[in-house]
Amino acid sequence: MLVAQRYELRQPIGRGGMGEIWEGVDTHLNRKVAVKRVRRDRLTEETVRRFRREARIMALLRHPGVPAVHDFGQDDYGFFLVMEFVDGWPVTHVLDAHESLPVSWAALIGAQLCAVLSAAHARSLVHRDLKPGNLMLCRDATLVVLDFGVATVQGSPDFSVITGTMGAPGTELYMAPEQFHEGRTSALTDLYSVGCVLYEMLTGRRAFHPTGFVTGVDGHFRRPSAPLGAAVPKELDALVTALLEREPGRRPQRADEVFHRLLPFVRDLPPLPGVVDRVMRPIHLYAGALSRVSW
Repeated sequence: MLVAQRYELRQPIGRGGMGEIWEGVDTHLNRKVAVKRVRRDRLTEETVRRFRREARIMALLRHPGVPAVHDFGQDDYGFFLVMEFVDGWPVTHVLDAHESLPVSWAALIGAQLCAVLSAAHARSLVHRDLKPGNLMLCRDATLVVLDFGVATVQGSPDFSVITGTMGAPGTELYMAPEQFHEGRTSALTDLYSVGCVLYEMLTGRRAFHPTGFVTGVDGHFRRPSAPLGAAVPKELDALVTALLEREPGRRPQRADEVFHRLLPFVRDLPPLPGVVDRVMRPIHLYAGALSRVSW
């Protein structure tokens, strides 16, 4: 199938609430791309509005941890979004394969996530749906944050708040209490989700594991998470605990603060078979040079 007489769809690689994602080829430039389309059964005025917002929000953020937007438009089939193709594994897949991650790998993923959030929050952009399934760990150990479909730019009249028939934006088991109950989102709700993701990577279980939907959500308010375990350094345990504070004012206040608290644990990374190769790549050289810059 050829989209917009240019993008050849090869195989489906994902399906979400309103769209489906295909691996494709840009026949003009002969490069691999990812093509997201609004599903036919979800083609409504609201989904089209969300789809437009996602494309514009992603285009706002130029960062190696966010897929680059190549094209956006409409053809006879419907709306499409063409993005950089990301070759890697969702963190959900990594956890399925390894149950939990070593401290150094969890810290590396968390630090990269916070680096992306630092750039996003500086532009008043809140992701609102951070979870392992929206994080892609690439073969070169870089992390890419996906799915900005419910993100918002705070204080901008150009990006109206998503409400309506498709339910509350976000994924309940990774939502901050104020996001779930009151619909209030900010940089601090993203950081709460970071705490949920770190907890899951370090333990192999969700911070608030449900026996049913109501008890899972209720866990955010009534019962503390189980301890992380003796293998997790106490400083890292304290950071995750702080990120999961129910009161936003008691959490770390900035993504770059969390980044700097995670960075000391990124050392002596063991092999991660089947996920990350051990080959030195050009991006490692580039990052190594930048790490020598002192600000």
